[in-house]
Amino acid sequence: MFPGFGTLVNFVLVILGSLLGLKGARFINPKLRDGVIHGIGLFTFLLGVKLILENKPETLKVFFIILFGTAVGYLLDLEGRVEQLSRGGADFTNAFVTSSVLFTVGPMTLLGCILEGTKGDSSLILSKATMDGFSSIILSSSLGRGVLFSAFFVLIFQGSITLLAFFFGEFLDPQSMANSLFIGGGIMVVIALKLWGLLKEVKSVNLLVPLILSLFL
Repeated sequence: MFPGFGTLVNFVLVILGSLLGLKGARFINPKLRDGVIHGIGLFTFLLGVKLILENKPETLKVFFIILFGTAVGYLLDLEGRVEQLSRGGADFTNAFVTSSVLFTVGPMTLLGCILEGTKGDSSLILSKATMDGFSSIILSSSLGRGVLFSAFFVLIFQGSITLLAFFFGEFLDPQSMANSLFIGGGIMVVIALKLWGLLKEVKSVNLLVPLILSLFL
């Protein structure tokens, strides 16, 4: 199997799952949909707290990464650009960010991509791809078509890590992974609060910049 095979499968399964979820959304009672969204928010919150507690970051380094990355995100107005490109508004953006973070933040993503890139072993990333495919059905039926477009973030994010691992070996040291997972956990907590109707003024797309930077700094 070639480097990135698992990510390509992940990309396809998220698209297929999202399409299935969008087709079936009309059969879901609006009250049930609200309940599912709040449940997704709770799961996202708990997973975020778990990542925060399990990982010990380099506090000062993480502070500057978040400060610099968030500033860049807001200066470039990434969230506004995503809304313009998609023409889907805030609901689209929330669905895109929520699913993008859920699909890419976690040990399975980082370890799976590195394992595939360095050793050609796609088993872990393929297991994750299968879970993401099923999850995308539920997410898209509740949050909308932004979940479908998160497949492209998965492709770029995971593909980049896999290719870097292929060319440069295990470029992510344990501390960088801990920093990334810690920041990802914090972003998950913010996303959960937004799903519950809080922190509406926070532009969650802009928060993806420090997450990406933490992998390389």
